[in-house]
Amino acid sequence: MPAQLTLLLLLALAAATSTSARALSSRHPLALDTSTGRAVSDFNDTDLFNSCPGGPGSDKLERADRCTLVNVVNNPNVRTFVVLGDPQLNCGGATDPVTVQLGGQQTVSQSTTLNANIGVDIEGISIGGGASTTDETSTTVTKSITYTIPPGRQAVYVAGTNQLSETGNVQVNYGDRQYGHFIWFTNAEVTQLTPITNDVEFDVHESACGTDPRDLSSYNS
Repeated sequence: MPAQLTLLLLLALAAATSTSARALSSRHPLALDTSTGRAVSDFNDTDLFNSCPGGPGSDKLERADRCTLVNVVNNPNVRTFVVLGDPQLNCGGATDPVTVQLGGQQTVSQSTTLNANIGVDIEGISIGGGASTTDETSTTVTKSITYTIPPGRQAVYVAGTNQLSETGNVQVNYGDRQYGHFIWFTNAEVTQLTPITNDVEFDVHESACGTDPRDLSSYNS
């Protein structure tokens, strides 16, 4: 075989391999139509997320076997506070403090948020990987105390669970080829918060009567 022809064949093979690798690992939905040799993009991140387990499905892609957090970046931990039990009030106009029992039980679970506005309801979609492969994805917090509430005040017991924060793209695996490939990656990123068991801080949130006793914006800012 002439050397020039051999070189042309090697270049063509390298170009085809490069195109396939980009399609397989690209964050953008990009595929090659083998019948025309042209790049096509008939679906987007919304379709990828919706095809994940737990999602509503997509009319452009089959149901994915699994979705996994990849290209993970570890963020600073986040401590998220939740209400334990019901608020107790001393708001009836009395002038004396009242002693009450505060607290209760609450389960804190792993949460996932989508870092883009693409019209996807991420709640209920199952995305594995990240901390969920080595840590529990939920923890139950239980505690109660006795507390004295001054007149004109209300109080509720709160628990702040420290959580691992991770951001990454989502790898979507299919049982059959979709636009030429078994694996696609989302361009949009998600952030997962995974509770750290036994790393909990407790506090009494006291506020003025007439306000929302469950408003924890001062904690979760």
